[in-house]
Amino acid sequence: MYKKYLLMFLFLFSFIPLFSQVNILKKINTNPKLEIGYLYLYNNLNSDNYFKLKYSNATDNGNANIGGLDIKLSLPTNHDNFDFSVGALIMKGLDEIDLGHINPNSVNAHDYNINGGGVYLGISPKLEGKYIGLTSNFSIGIFSFKEYVSIVNNIKEPFVNEHDMKASYGLGAISSVGISFSFGNFGINPSLTTIFSGGAGASFTFYGIYFPIFYQF
Repeated sequence: MYKKYLLMFLFLFSFIPLFSQVNILKKINTNPKLEIGYLYLYNNLNSDNYFKLKYSNATDNGNANIGGLDIKLSLPTNHDNFDFSVGALIMKGLDEIDLGHINPNSVNAHDYNINGGGVYLGISPKLEGKYIGLTSNFSIGIFSFKEYVSIVNNIKEPFVNEHDMKASYGLGAISSVGISFSFGNFGINPSLTTIFSGGAGASFTFYGIYFPIFYQF
């Protein structure tokens, strides 16, 4: 899976020379910014009560906690309030839910997991002062997210035997707005983030908080 994301990242990164040829980007040595941070996302917009109706002990997936890592490179353009950005993210459910009684002949158990990631390419309008600034990012990308639910109960009625996987793969979008605080070449940029991923018969919409540190070269 990681090799797939790396190939997609290299594919999007290959568009940078095209932007340079049309004179959108400045020279690469004019202070690009590298940003890396922790991403915490909420899953309640993807809530599905079906499994709770089938099995009273099933997890409400709307309460799932999701954490991840986001890395972004911002490249200056000929406009002071406008950057070009390319990035990659990876996410995983933090709950590690695996509940119940399991042995070879009798099972009453439930398992839930969610993970995914992708690469993206976009624009970053900004209003920056010496120490404080307003930031934003609007990007399109290729994302893949998967949500697994397994329920097996052959001990007490009603019996349940369910295994379901929802998966998205294809074009998606990520956007954020935040405030930056600079301390020399270093800084922080806490932001509110939304992610959409569709395709492959399912779609996911997440929102949450992104807390990165950055270095301005």
